[in-house]
Amino acid sequence: MIVWGRRPLGVALMVLGLVSRAGAEPVAMTASQDYFKVILTLIFVVGLIFACAWLIRRMSGGVGVNQKHIQVLSVMPLGAREKLMIIRAASEYLLIGVTPNGIQTLHRFDEPIDLNGPAQPSPFADRLKGLLKGFDSDPMSQHKQPNHDANKD
Repeated sequence: MIVWGRRPLGVALMVLGLVSRAGAEPVAMTASQDYFKVILTLIFVVGLIFACAWLIRRMSGGVGVNQKHIQVLSVMPLGAREKLMIIRAASEYLLIGVTPNGIQTLHRFDEPIDLNGPAQPSPFADRLKGLLKGFDSDPMSQHKQPNHDANKD
């Protein structure tokens, strides 16, 4: 029997072998055997999910487990693979730029940042809300000069 790190994988492979052999036999199956086969398959699938989760956690090296000292506070995408991030590392607040070529510190803040302030809606959001309501609510329309050339005959 093959055992990779822990015994559940060996048991799961053994169950899979039993299930595959049960399907290969030409013997007529009763209803209780059908239920048994379904239950074994279900146990195998659930075990496989847990084994994959364990393997991913093991391979990632515990990334994301301890986030006390480094936190991502805000992310703003600039392009397909470029973004600006505000992070807190220990007691320092940093503005960093992330690109496919690397990460650069753009600014170090002297005092803590309040990110809970009111968010400023964009003109696009205002216009979209107006269009969804059925009328044009261009926030810049009140600042535009009227076109006097169209009124002259």
